[in-house]
Amino acid sequence: MADDCCEGNAIPTGGLARSFTPSEKNCLDQIKAITPKGFLEGCEPGFDTDIRLLGMAALALQDYNSMPPCENYTFGNLPAGLCTSIAMGTQYYLALMKQMEMSLIDISYNDNGLSITFNRVTNLGAAITNLEKPWLRMIENRKKCVIVGMGGVGLATPRFQSNLSRFIGLLGNGAYGWNIP
Repeated sequence: MADDCCEGNAIPTGGLARSFTPSEKNCLDQIKAITPKGFLEGCEPGFDTDIRLLGMAALALQDYNSMPPCENYTFGNLPAGLCTSIAMGTQYYLALMKQMEMSLIDISYNDNGLSITFNRVTNLGAAITNLEKPWLRMIENRKKCVIVGMGGVGLATPRFQSNLSRFIGLLGNGAYGWNIP
């Protein structure tokens, strides 16, 4: 099985049993380009860090896939333009994970007037809220384009309109009025 992963377009990772596909490598490069250095502190550059970043990217990709209209992209069939959006979503998940880490080590100390507080969790919370808005907006805008790209599917189809008009007709004459009690 280890031999299978290095066939085709995979990029070897220095003799390890796992390698990155060009699509994964492209996403990793985009993620690393925009990730603040503070989020990667303590992580030695290399395979382990790349796998962790790819795991975060997989969360972002699943987030994208699960928003309607649902899609089933993987790193194997990811369109080139979607990688940028996934990199943005990865930043959102990195900030969430960093906040979880900080919640374990932030402290507050008070001794007769001397007060010391390390509260980075609250500051990261504001950043996460600010990251969430453009991340969700990116997903929504891409999904709107998917819907428009589908053409005559859904509410505008003659079959749907016919069924809708039949249903409204069953409600009776009052269904078309605005001031129904």
